[in-house]
Amino acid sequence: MEKLIRDVMSKNIHCCSLSATVPEVAQIMTAQDVSSVLVLTQEDYLAGIITRIDLVELRGFDEYWYGLTADHVMKTNVATCSPDLPIKEASRKLVQQKIHRLVIVESVTGHENAVRPVGVISQTDIVRDMASASPSAA
Repeated sequence: MEKLIRDVMSKNIHCCSLSATVPEVAQIMTAQDVSSVLVLTQEDYLAGIITRIDLVELRGFDEYWYGLTADHVMKTNVATCSPDLPIKEASRKLVQQKIHRLVIVESVTGHENAVRPVGVISQTDIVRDMASASPSAA
């Protein structure tokens, strides 16, 4: 039986509000030792993502970034997928799009185009799953 993303994804997601300041986002990343933070609306719908690379790029603008919020700096084109997608499809998507993580989402009934994050799967999660596989399972 083929493993699905839901079997491997991390359900421990780190989020902030649209109004979180850049230093607050950096504090979440540092305290939780993560490389991305999901930005959520008041209804907990996915609005965007901020990665460590985004913050490093912002740092080049000296004081300018102090007054910015997550809403200003987040990427809204978030790579997402369903928890029911096979892991091999997630791996292909990561490689094809040259990205490090996929946000796992579920649709919100009655709200067109609204999704709620339920997890994240990263390159590290996939490699960790490979390392735990027994030779007979391959």
